[in-house]
Amino acid sequence: MKSSTTNILPEHFEIDRQSITDRVYEHIKKLILAGYFKGGEKIPEERVAQQLKVSRTPIREALRRLEKYGLIYIKPRSYAVVVELKDEEIKQIGIVRLVLEKLAFQLLCDVISEEDIVFLEEIVDKCSELHYKGCQAESFEMDSFFHLEIARRSGNKHLYEILERLDAKVQLLRLRHNFPLQKFSQYIDQHKKFILLLKEKKMDEIIPILENHIMHD
Repeated sequence: MKSSTTNILPEHFEIDRQSITDRVYEHIKKLILAGYFKGGEKIPEERVAQQLKVSRTPIREALRRLEKYGLIYIKPRSYAVVVELKDEEIKQIGIVRLVLEKLAFQLLCDVISEEDIVFLEEIVDKCSELHYKGCQAESFEMDSFFHLEIARRSGNKHLYEILERLDAKVQLLRLRHNFPLQKFSQYIDQHKKFILLLKEKKMDEIIPILENHIMHD
């Protein structure tokens, strides 16, 4: 994996100058999730601004959004640093995520529609496509999108907001453990199983798969 100390950012990370703050936000987020900026490492604002040919203002606005998302923290009157998870946090995150996602699946199981099924299937197909193309950061994001959609479609917006905030920590955990791509294929298959069981409203069969899916993530 390339170090973030290189002078040139990866060429395949392109930026559209429209909606510049949004694009800068997505750009830096992808660099973090792809491992170019690692936990505990300073975000080089000036270098990013120069390479993207933007002012420091959209960079700082994007960094504030990334702090709210939970990927970085900004030191007062100083600079931004990628969040670095401690060992004791790992199991804690898994436990909290499991409880919340069980609730999300249970709520959706009661109200799921054919439209929900079709949309979730489209997410899984896209996730699989990105994975086999070798687009690691994008496939991880699509995986997170699948889980967040379970919560969103459950109808409980507060549950969705909590899981959305927790998602950044899940992404960082994968990077910290250098998540194996072969194992990710198994998770995509589990997503397909989740959809089938949701359609059949078999929550009792979802729970053990979900426990394995999350606690071994």
